[in-house]
Order: sequence, then C-alpha cells, then structure tokens
Amino acid sequence: MRGRTFLVGLGVLAALVVPAASTGAAGKSDTPAKPSQPAKPKFKKKITMKKIGKVESPVDLVSPPGNRKVNFILERRGRIRVMRKGRMLKRPFLDITKHVDSLWVEQGLLGLAFPDDYKKTGLFYVHYTDLDGDVRIDEYRRSKKDPYSAIIESRRTVLRIPQTLESQNHNGGQITFHNDLLYIAVGDGNNPGDVANNAQNLESLRGKILRIDPRGDSTRGLNYTIPTTNPFVGKEGRDEIFAYGFRNPHSFDFTKGSDGVTYMTITDVGQERFEELNFLPAALVWGGNFGWKVFEGNTLYDCEESRLCPNPNPTTMPIPSPLVFPQIVYSHEVGCAIIGGPIVSDPALSTIDGRIIYGDFCGNRLRTAAPQVNWISNDEALGVWMPPGKGKHPALNAICEDGRGRIYLLSDYGDIYRLHQENVKVKKPNGKSGKN
Repeated sequence: MRGRTFLVGLGVLAALVVPAASTGAAGKSDTPAKPSQPAKPKFKKKITMKKIGKVESPVDLVSPPGNRKVNFILERRGRIRVMRKGRMLKRPFLDITKHVDSLWVEQGLLGLAFPDDYKKTGLFYVHYTDLDGDVRIDEYRRSKKDPYSAIIESRRTVLRIPQTLESQNHNGGQITFHNDLLYIAVGDGNNPGDVANNAQNLESLRGKILRIDPRGDSTRGLNYTIPTTNPFVGKEGRDEIFAYGFRNPHSFDFTKGSDGVTYMTITDVGQERFEELNFLPAALVWGGNFGWKVFEGNTLYDCEESRLCPNPNPTTMPIPSPLVFPQIVYSHEVGCAIIGGPIVSDPALSTIDGRIIYGDFCGNRLRTAAPQVNWISNDEALGVWMPPGKGKHPALNAICEDGRGRIYLLSDYGDIYRLHQENVKVKKPNGKSGKN
C-alpha cells in the first residue's frame, strides 16, 4: 500500500443524492427563474495509452519508498532495470540471470519488494524460480556508493519452496510489504488440476499468500521470522500461511478505504473455465479459504470435464466451509489469465480514479470496476485496448503503479505503456468537431 485511499460506496452514495426543491417564507414556493441552457461541452475526457519504453519481457514495475522519480522494472530473465526521470539506464540494478530459470512464461524473476526503511538499510527482496524450478525469496543489498547498483555478493536466501512434481509452473510472483511484513503470493505448482491438492493442504506453502518478517533472527539461526498474529500460529497448518485455496494468485494489492479499513484486491488465474478477482477487507483475507481446487470461480470444479486433468475428480472432496468467493468472474470465452492491477489513485486519471483496473494475458480488453464494501460494482470496459489491437493477443504481463500513482501496462513482447487522460473534441451530429 502506497498511502492510497478510495471512497467507500461512492457509486451508491452518488445515486442517492438528489437536489432539494427551494421553498420561500411560510412554505410558499419561490417562482423559479427560467433556467439558462448549459453550454454544450466542446471536449470530453478520454483514456489513452502512451508507449514510454521497451525492455525484455517486463513483469513488474516498482518505485522505492520515498523516491517518486525512479522506477525499477523487472525482466523475466533475471534483470532489474532502472528508469530514472523517464530514461532507461543502460546498466541493470541487479542481474541474476545465472540463478534464474525463465524457460516458461510462468517462471523467471517475478517479484520485487522494498521495505519502508530501504533508504536507510539498502535491503530489498526478490521472488524468482531458480535452476531447480524452486520458488526463491532472496535478500540483496544496494551499493552505498551507487544507489542504482545492487551488490550481487550480498545475496541471502530467505525462503525456498520446492517445485511440485515436474510441472514447474503456477509460481505466483507478487511480493509486497505492508506494515513492515512481507506478503508473498505462491501458486499451487501444478498443472492441471492441482494433482497434489497443494492449495487446500495447510502443510504446503503452495497455493497460498504467505506473511513473514524476512529479516530473520541470526541469534536463533532463522532466515525469517513469523508474526505471532498469523492465522495458523499454534494451530494445524504452516505458520507462514496468511490465506489459502489459490490456483495461481498473480497479483494482490493493499488499499485503505475512506472508512479507515484496509482492503485487499487479489486476482487468481483459473484452470480452463473462469478467472477471478477478489476485493474484501484484509481482515477477512486473514485465514481465508479461497476455494481452489474445489471451486473454479463460483462453480464446482469438475476435473472430468477437462481434457488435460487426471482423476480423481476433486468434486468428490468434501466442500470446506466457510469459503471466500470472488466478486468478479469471467469465462475463457474472453480471456485466459487475469492480470489485476491496483485501485487507481492518479488524480490525472480522473475518469477512473478510485476504480480497480484489470486485464487479461490473452484478451486485450482492459476494464475498471468500482470497489464497494465487500463487493464490486459497475464493471465496465476502459475503452482502450492493449496493442497490437482489438481482438489480437496482447501478452499483458502486469498492470503496475509507480510512486506517483501513475498506471503502467507491461507486455511480454517488451513494451511499456503508461495510461494518460486527454481532452478530445466532441463531434457534432454531422461528425465534425466543434470549434474552440
């Protein structure tokens, strides 16, 4: 969370506000003056997309705390590039390509997180798949002499999660700090059908969102420590788990509402039928079961319907209770892998400010929706498509936000786009633009 807030229930409130009639003394109505005709607008606001750079298979863009002029861009092969004041530096901030397996699109360098004290400590954390196919969370340190260079020898392993079977996919990728703790998204590691049932298994770290303190405790020989407030501390299940029942939680985000409540937006990539977007208070994510592999979207998952999935049919499993169900679900008729973004907080994007933005790796449509308390409303098209154009495969890897709240779209083809809002001339009925 980057100090952003959104107005809870704004869409509902606006619909209920009606101007009151004017009354004079003794309850008599004033004779209203003849209303003047409002001037017809000559311009309307339109969201557009501007290409600002190109790197190799970008998967994330992150601004360090307290530095709004610098963006760090992750290349899936294993490099972190620096964009400073809109210009890409030639030398990477970090290059760990020799440690990274990026053969498949769901592998590689996937996540980057800076703690709030990064400026003082120089410590940062990366999420990647190593040459054995395992998920790794490693710590590195920034050079004291050069703020745009990391010390490759400073690597310290924080967490390692072994691959499942030989599939080496569904690795999640998002990592972020919230209240000084590191949250980590990890996929179920299986395709298809989570054969090992990792997502529902509380003894597995796969198919989960984890929460740890990555700084560790050298006096006890611990690479990381576990908050005592985690939901499964002292209970059955791994203490690192914050939430479970995910297939491949590609991204998540924290946002504080105008009601003072911290909310989470979570996207989970589906199997063959449905994609999911969740929005709810973080307190309800805590210990929550998001349903996979019993449910895909809001529907019982039927393994036998899949031409890829082996038996047994997971619908023969007991249905756990309670479950957390998604607020937005769409089918694979319009996409294949949901790519979720933050709640927009860029005042320059006034037409979508305070709305959730999301897209899809296969479908090049982009959409926004209004977050409410425990639900989402007014899901609609943004009106702009990821290049190469409407109906063509965009390979959208991520929707990101920089330190200024500006929204970026990253394509696996290498292109980096930023959303803009422009005033465009309103056309007259005959198709001609009005005069200024």
